[in-house]
Amino acid sequence: MYILWAIGSIFTWIEIFLAFILFFPVQLVVFIFTFPFDKNRRIIHYIGSFFSWFALFISPIFRVKITGRENIDRSRSHVMIMNHQSLLDIPLSFVLRYPCKMIAKKALSRVPFLGWELVIFGHLFVDRKSRKSQFEVIRKTETMLEDGDSLLIYPEGTRTKDGEIAEFKKGAFRSATSTGTAIMPVLLDGAYQALPKKGLIVKGVYTLHMHVMESVEVEKGSSPAELALNCHNIMSEQLKKQRQA
Repeated sequence: MYILWAIGSIFTWIEIFLAFILFFPVQLVVFIFTFPFDKNRRIIHYIGSFFSWFALFISPIFRVKITGRENIDRSRSHVMIMNHQSLLDIPLSFVLRYPCKMIAKKALSRVPFLGWELVIFGHLFVDRKSRKSQFEVIRKTETMLEDGDSLLIYPEGTRTKDGEIAEFKKGAFRSATSTGTAIMPVLLDGAYQALPKKGLIVKGVYTLHMHVMESVEVEKGSSPAELALNCHNIMSEQLKKQRQA
């Protein structure tokens, strides 16, 4: 049985890797031709959504289930927050087909294909060791939100170690409170069970469940710490309900 799991895992990682490589030239061409009129790079995002969906769809070890799509309000910008379960979280975020920008470690910008794609998508990079870099990123995210872009953040700051939702960092909510931008909580489950932090072999077939929760309205100038705690509580409660169902 382990051999079958290994074969399925290897196939999945290879096709995800190939999707990155094959997608880059397509993305580059689309970027060149659409940038003059698509400043927010939504067209590129939708193409990326298709590639992510296709990579997960043909995988023999993953099934994707999305609930709560009716809670996605595409008429305004949001700060989308997701609990961070595994390496699968970013491809899963694209499957929602909701264009948004992410904040990535600066080192990723130098990774072939992955880093190049992040740059073309218009994602932001932060040097976690530099306070100046952190403040600059916050300022840029505020401008993006005011210009109508949405932002994706993993407020735990790192992948979960036990499958539960770790404490949210209040800094992840500063852009929302400074601009009065609503929070869109998206709860992930199943990705940790399939691919924990120190694993690459998926031992079985797993359903990756994404649940889009109702937006949390944010008053401009409110407390980031209180907002972080409130969002953590409602997402933890929803996770508990899902696992008991």
